[in-house]
Amino acid sequence: MSVERQAQFHLFLSAVFFSTAGLYMGLIEVGVWAVVFWRSFFALVFTSALILVTRDRGFTRLDPAGLAGAMLSAAAMLAFIPALRLTSVANVAVIHGSLPLLTSLLARLTIKEPFSLSTAGLCAAAGIGTAVIFSGSASSGLRLAGDGLALLMTILMALMTIAFRRSQASSLILVALSNGFAGIAGAMLAPSLAVSAGQGLILACFALVQMSLGLLFFAVGSRRLPPADTALILLAEVPLSAVWVWLAFADVPAIETITGAGIILTAVLVYLATPPK
Repeated sequence: MSVERQAQFHLFLSAVFFSTAGLYMGLIEVGVWAVVFWRSFFALVFTSALILVTRDRGFTRLDPAGLAGAMLSAAAMLAFIPALRLTSVANVAVIHGSLPLLTSLLARLTIKEPFSLSTAGLCAAAGIGTAVIFSGSASSGLRLAGDGLALLMTILMALMTIAFRRSQASSLILVALSNGFAGIAGAMLAPSLAVSAGQGLILACFALVQMSLGLLFFAVGSRRLPPADTALILLAEVPLSAVWVWLAFADVPAIETITGAGIILTAVLVYLATPPK
């Protein structure tokens, strides 16, 4: 398997893991900032253990791009969790669907990154898919604050994608740093950090599956592909987020959501099936 194909596979796995956020948030009953703290704390424990096991000395290669990426990742976490509480999982996923367009634009503006016409076309198709989903939820009275936070998260993730790709730092170190930054912020903002044993277990699984594995595969794969291509693969998260909530809580997606999800998944699968150049 080529390096490029491995990167594509890692990013698709990252999208699968990231898409479980709504599922876990539906099971968690503690406050938003307590969720941010415990999720980040457990993720930091998991990544620190991996650093010790692998004897990763990535701190010696920590560069400004890696540090910026870790801070952007932490800021995106701080916007993401409240967004899931203030608006629906589907709406967060829909807004997140603009990631390829924002990433392409910001990469073009910041680092003059070129992108192929085929990638641009698939991004446009994915954008149509997200617009179809949005058309089904635009009049549902969802709170504007949650939508705004979801948009902020998407912008931060676009910048994070660019920063991670330009960094030479260890992926594990970047993930650990981002969780450390987010955990500190969550501890400062949370009125209380008390959780039950059952909720703690769910938060630990949330941290391991959605956060640690998602960010780890993202950090590994994103540095080997152009930002626009990275963002395109991550769009698989949009329909998958709705699928998990549907299966777990019988929250049946609207026909617009199903249609848009089909368009997005088709664009991602076409990209994955295209032979690397």
